[in-house]
Amino acid sequence: MNLLNAYLRSPRVQRALSKKTKNAGFTLIELVIVVAILAILAAIGIPAFNDAQVRAREASGKTGLATAYKECKVSELLGTAAHTPLKTGGGVTYSDNTGLCTNTGLTAAALGGATYAINLTDGTKTGGAAW
Repeated sequence: MNLLNAYLRSPRVQRALSKKTKNAGFTLIELVIVVAILAILAAIGIPAFNDAQVRAREASGKTGLATAYKECKVSELLGTAAHTPLKTGGGVTYSDNTGLCTNTGLTAAALGGATYAINLTDGTKTGGAAW
């Protein structure tokens, strides 16, 4: 026992025992809570982002069709009867896109299932509730 007491009283052991341990880092429970919060935020944010993408594609398709119709009306006044062919991409596919205003239907199909069409000669619109 004397040997143990002498060892514990030695300056080297006293220095080692008196050093404060640094609590650097996070505990496991803190990390689990952060991961759970991030998972909840992602579960809320991803569907909202997907809905915004679908609405943006639909709006892009409708805008492209309206622009083509307006170009046809201007070109009628100029006597050319043509519009700029619309480029398919960004989640919108255009069909019957010849660039001629005599085409009776120009269709835009957006990813997500919405399809919109416009008659380039008289401007009648079909497809979609808000269109």
